[in-house]
Amino acid sequence: MPDTPPEASVLRPDAPRPAEEDVARWPVLDNPHRAFLVVLGAIFAAEFLTMWWLRDISLSMEGMTDAFLDSFLLLAVTAPVLYLLFVRPMARGIAARARTERALRAAREGLERRVAERTSALEAANRSLRHEMEERTRADRRIHFQASLLDAVEQAVVATDVAGNILYWNRFAETLYGWKAADAQGQPLATLTPFDVEGACVDDVHSRCSVDRGWTGEVSVVRRDGSRFPAHLTCSPVRSADSELAGFVYAFLDIRERKEAEEALRYSEEKYSTLVENSPTGIFIYRDGKIVFANQRYLEMVGRSRDEIGSITPESTIHSDDWPRVQEIGRRRLAGESVPSEYECRIVSPAGQERWVSVRNTLVAFRRGVSVLGNIQDITERKSAEKAVRDSREALRRLSARLLTVQEDERRRVARELHDSIGQSLSAIKFVVERALEGAWPDKPTQPFLALQTLVPTIQSSVEEVRRISMALRPSTLDDLGLVATIAWFTREFQTALPDMRVERDVTVPEAAIPEALKTVIFRILQEALHNVGKHSRAGRVEVSLRREGGALVLCVKDDGAGFDAGSAKREDLGTGFGLSFMQERAELSGGILTVASAPGTGTEVTARWPLEGVRAAES
Repeated sequence: MPDTPPEASVLRPDAPRPAEEDVARWPVLDNPHRAFLVVLGAIFAAEFLTMWWLRDISLSMEGMTDAFLDSFLLLAVTAPVLYLLFVRPMARGIAARARTERALRAAREGLERRVAERTSALEAANRSLRHEMEERTRADRRIHFQASLLDAVEQAVVATDVAGNILYWNRFAETLYGWKAADAQGQPLATLTPFDVEGACVDDVHSRCSVDRGWTGEVSVVRRDGSRFPAHLTCSPVRSADSELAGFVYAFLDIRERKEAEEALRYSEEKYSTLVENSPTGIFIYRDGKIVFANQRYLEMVGRSRDEIGSITPESTIHSDDWPRVQEIGRRRLAGESVPSEYECRIVSPAGQERWVSVRNTLVAFRRGVSVLGNIQDITERKSAEKAVRDSREALRRLSARLLTVQEDERRRVARELHDSIGQSLSAIKFVVERALEGAWPDKPTQPFLALQTLVPTIQSSVEEVRRISMALRPSTLDDLGLVATIAWFTREFQTALPDMRVERDVTVPEAAIPEALKTVIFRILQEALHNVGKHSRAGRVEVSLRREGGALVLCVKDDGAGFDAGSAKREDLGTGFGLSFMQERAELSGGILTVASAPGTGTEVTARWPLEGVRAAES
């Protein structure tokens, strides 16, 4: 029923009518007697003015009196007639109409009151109907939502009565078992989809569910096609308002994937256990200051038994000298800071046996907390081999240094022998020949005499060649005058041999500031560097400098030649044992560092640097 307010269907009692509105505008007309008096007054005034005008239109008192009397006489004659003929009947009609209107108004008010009461009742009924419809709609929606939930859930939900006959079969049950809801309705659950658990059947589950107020467990269920699958079953009793058993609700969850995952997990755990326990490296988990897990290899390496795992701490297994460093690495790793993923330390067994191990750590989640997973590998033999290699390299370095020293000594001895023995002998021979030639010449010189005369230049060139070989083997200026003078002499000789190449020399180090042990090394590196420049660079200018930079002595040979690939040239040079490797070996054996900067087309710069404090400490 439409919700129409009572004011819209009936007139309100106090609503003004059109006639009443006119009366309200003219208050004098609401009473016939009052209207009659007004009309008499108007007639009197009109008659008075008319008589006064017809008399003489003067303002004399006599004229006004006559006019007044005539007007009064006219009213006296016409007033009773008008009252009896018109006013009195009109007054009675108006009174009757007023009574009728009051009666009609009362009836109308009563009707409107009854209509309003009826309308209110209808509205209340309408509201009640709407509320009932809304409640029913909400109930239908709840039922539909619950049904949709049961259809959407990934479990087979089945409701039965007390006898086990199926009352409800959701959509997932159709998919899981292969039976449609219409086919399953009313069928016994034990016949349609039989299941068993540990030799029990549906009736046994009913009995347990009734007594225990519910039952949960794993069952084996049969599909429509006869195949079986494992399921997790929850059976709940349904009771009526008076607590009487009304039926059962079954929720079947297919657990094939979970079973497969559990089987895979068991296999993985077995494989993991096999791999971990038979791993050649020690594996442990560190948490809260203790070792909470360790494999057999780790226990063997630290000399502990499996019963002692709970009491093993890293501090008790790591060498006291290495523990502060290992502890700091562990603290920073647990704090999330960047630390080396692998480090080496020593472990100590209870018997005092030390072993070197390589440790790799990473953060893992273990037992609902952050732990450190460690992997240690015994590297004691490798450390011993490395020490042997280091000792061998040190011995080889000392041997190389000794060989270079012996070589320089032999060069010095051979140069001295050439200079002092052969050179002096040739000089004596030249002196004797020259003295013989200074005597009186015969008139006719014989052939031997002429041959002796041509021998003098040959002897002189031999003397110069011996001197050159001697200087090449070991410049005497290096021992007599020092390195600065030798560099000056050698660069002049190099400039003389290669006149097209300009040599610029910049030596700012005094002779006294150059350690004695470095003089021969510096000269040999300079000799080899300039030899390479003259042989390969095709340069137009070469700079030679010897200076001090901070606490280091620096030799630099730089040219503007063709340049080369320093990396590949060094690899090729290693096969011969000369050139760059020769200079580098000389520098390293004397405690310095040699670098070569070059690229095709950019020239070459060879720099050797020696820290003076280290060289003086080695000398002392």
